[in-house]
Amino acid sequence: MKILVFIDHMASGGAARVTSIMCNGLSSKGYDVVLAFDRQRPMLYGCGDNITIIDNHVARKGKSHLAGIVQMSERIRKYHQIINYTHPDIIIGVEPEPYLCARMASLCKSVHVIAADHTSYSHRQHWFTHWIRWHAYKWADCVSILSHTDEQILKNKIPNKVVIYNPISFPVYDGNIKREKIVLCVGRKDAWQIKGFDRMIRIWESISSSNPEWKLVIAGIDGVPPLSSILYAGQIKNMQDLYQRAAIFALPSRVEGFPMCLLEAASQGCACISYELGGIISEIYVSPEEGIIVSDNDDDMFAQKLNEMINSPEYQQKCSYNIRNRMNEFSQEKFISSWDSLIKSLLPYEHC
Repeated sequence: MKILVFIDHMASGGAARVTSIMCNGLSSKGYDVVLAFDRQRPMLYGCGDNITIIDNHVARKGKSHLAGIVQMSERIRKYHQIINYTHPDIIIGVEPEPYLCARMASLCKSVHVIAADHTSYSHRQHWFTHWIRWHAYKWADCVSILSHTDEQILKNKIPNKVVIYNPISFPVYDGNIKREKIVLCVGRKDAWQIKGFDRMIRIWESISSSNPEWKLVIAGIDGVPPLSSILYAGQIKNMQDLYQRAAIFALPSRVEGFPMCLLEAASQGCACISYELGGIISEIYVSPEEGIIVSDNDDDMFAQKLNEMINSPEYQQKCSYNIRNRMNEFSQEKFISSWDSLIKSLLPYEHC
């Protein structure tokens, strides 16, 4: 069976990383996987040799609304050509616009189309993206969403939906090395406000003088930090090693779909603190002995709880142990099994 996956790019972001894991996993299950994305941008997240790669780049010629409409039309035409060339049984459109282009390009064809969404429904996006997610997703044969929190927000607006959690990127760390006095954050500079780095710096300024041996390390960000106790670590090639060295992972984000960086940090034994993000974090850990959840936007409480965690090595160790025990719920095996089951449910007679 052939699976055709459309995504804008594989250059950065959680959606690209999860798509890489999905494509590799489905390929290992025996599916013939074709991945179409903009190859004019670098491919950060790789795929195995068994996966066919196709370039779906379409340039935008100008910044006007008309140029955007022309580009969308050209994308649909390009997608149509790719569909005709590959003859897929299932199409997966990752994120709203690739899904819509795939759905429009496959009209009058007997092929199932799945929309794979990677953004929290609590986040209001551009009006066109919002329209696709709340209305055009109804045309999909199924929509994969990231959390039961989003499921409650959507209710019956999109009836044909299934929750598939993001997977952890690394095997769960079972070692017990001595941790460094690091509070770690991870993200991209172009998502500075969304990732909440501005308020994390304010929080750190309020507690750093009480914890002079500790550093706040922000991976993925370059530049000159405002305090000597803050380190902008830039792009890190071996994030697994950094997660294993850091004692605490802090997630100050304002919006997350289902935060892979938190899953990664937890799987490597960091003690975690996060805002509740509308309820999403309670789907990752539920007990105070697994990690700290702070009410959204309560920065004073975040600072207080982070300071308490810093000054309790015993609590850090307890959280580190307990949260790792939960991470098998988010294994890549379970993630791939969920996608395998979804695909088979759409084409049941192919697997009798």
